[in-house]
Amino acid sequence: MIIITNKNRILYTCCTQVQKKFLSISPSKTLLNFNLKVDSDDDSDGEKSFDRYKNDDQRHFIEHYSKKHTSSITMRELIEFGLDPKPRTLLFNAQFLHEELPIRLSQRVVQLENLPLGLSRIPAIRSVRNLYADSFRRVRMFPKPKTTQQELAFTQLLSEIKIRHKETSVYVAEGLQDLCNQSEEARNYDFSNQLNKFYSSRIGIRLLIGQHVALHTPREGFVGVIEKNLNVIEACKLAYNSAAELCRKDYGHVPELKFLGKLDATITYVPNHFYYVLLELFKNSLRATIERHQKHGNIPYVEVVIAEGKADVCVKISDRGGGIPRESVKKIWTYSFSTQTKLSPQSKVVAGVGHGLPYSRLYSRYFGGNVEVISMDGYGTDAYAYFNKIGDVIIDERVQ
Repeated sequence: MIIITNKNRILYTCCTQVQKKFLSISPSKTLLNFNLKVDSDDDSDGEKSFDRYKNDDQRHFIEHYSKKHTSSITMRELIEFGLDPKPRTLLFNAQFLHEELPIRLSQRVVQLENLPLGLSRIPAIRSVRNLYADSFRRVRMFPKPKTTQQELAFTQLLSEIKIRHKETSVYVAEGLQDLCNQSEEARNYDFSNQLNKFYSSRIGIRLLIGQHVALHTPREGFVGVIEKNLNVIEACKLAYNSAAELCRKDYGHVPELKFLGKLDATITYVPNHFYYVLLELFKNSLRATIERHQKHGNIPYVEVVIAEGKADVCVKISDRGGGIPRESVKKIWTYSFSTQTKLSPQSKVVAGVGHGLPYSRLYSRYFGGNVEVISMDGYGTDAYAYFNKIGDVIIDERVQ
């Protein structure tokens, strides 16, 4: 339901239907049905995947590729390259990925093997490492595509890899949580440098694969996974709906939204990146607001202000959820910190395990944006999400 109060002010309450068009292609649609034979050596036992490198003496390939430099790419290049996805263009892009992905995948294997404080030995982390090692092997062993038929087979392989890696962040979060439960030193250690680099690379790998796969199934208004005119307010509503659904399951109530600012703003962006950033911010704001005010029965709205400048679009989410203590503000960007110090079973879904905020900031920074949080302890929090609309920002393997 949307209530118009004036030209630049909208009061919004949760819709029952989530607008799926802003989400990335579902896994079932991502896997292309080319009916071509590809290497599908999908071990259920991750250790076998990794042991293969020792058994057939190919371990040196991981080390060799991990020392190479990755290529720098801009969003503008992704768009220009995808405007005319002819077979020749797709073949050229497949050849690029055939060279680029082994470098990025091998670097993640080496990184996951060298995490501090024994994190590399945690079973969940070892499983992720083995998954990257096996994906590296499968891409490297696949012949370099030279025909349209080979390009299609390679694209199907990439689709499978993307689906297999879907839950990677969940396993990494579980692995870190397991280590922190075992070690006080780990609980006090800041893993941001290591995990920022890992997650930034993961975003890049999934973007490159997703863009190539999506070019095979063109959608109006999109270039691959990039939407040319993403409606900002509709994207905000989508993220709010998802966060509100979780909040309602935990608490039974959901704060309303009030929109202000430039309500017709659009941006060229990857919708699921935009969605994820706002989802995490809404989850925090809705939870904090409910927990502070539900006893009194008068739950204030969460305010969303949309502003469009020359270089970016900014979405500010303001709540009156009590704020964050000043000594904790810096900690919100660490992966083992949660704004909810006591995690009850009822609030576990909304509050998460501390990866949401730093991960969402990486999504924004990947295209040159940012997420900033300003909090007034005892009152509420303002979260600013900046989305860069300049296409010349380089997207590569830089540490955020």
